[in-house]
Amino acid sequence: MKIAPRSYWNRLRPRLRGRTITLTRRVLAAGLLVVAAVIAARPTAAGPAPPAPAPVSAPSGAAITAGPGFATVPIRLADPGVAELLNRGTRVDVVATEGGEPSRKVLASMATVVDVRSSPPAAGNLFPAESSGPLVLISVPAEVAVQVAALSLRNPVTVTLR
Repeated sequence: MKIAPRSYWNRLRPRLRGRTITLTRRVLAAGLLVVAAVIAARPTAAGPAPPAPAPVSAPSGAAITAGPGFATVPIRLADPGVAELLNRGTRVDVVATEGGEPSRKVLASMATVVDVRSSPPAAGNLFPAESSGPLVLISVPAEVAVQVAALSLRNPVTVTLR
């Protein structure tokens, strides 16, 4: 027995043409339109507020905050292995060499380590020599922050642990 390809449609079409069916389809379309308008006009529901980050505590228990008079400075250390010894809250002295001379200059004393960020993969860097080693964020007094940032770009910088 061969079935005509549109036989099902041909039997269903007369049933969909009645006045009741047309009215039902229009009411359903209007209802969907109203629901879509309500969803589009409703302000986005804000989820719960993210929890406030817990203050990082130093080993002595004092909370670390970059309060007034302090600035956070990013530095790259001359020896990337030293960064593995640093944790949040560690007190350090920032030391730089002046023009390759044997004398060392203390740029900042009792700086606080805010964060240690690992270096990005070298495959995506255009200048891999510039971004060698992890990035250490330290909190220093605002008076010396500019000097530490400028000298850390020109000279190799290291830290001594306190």
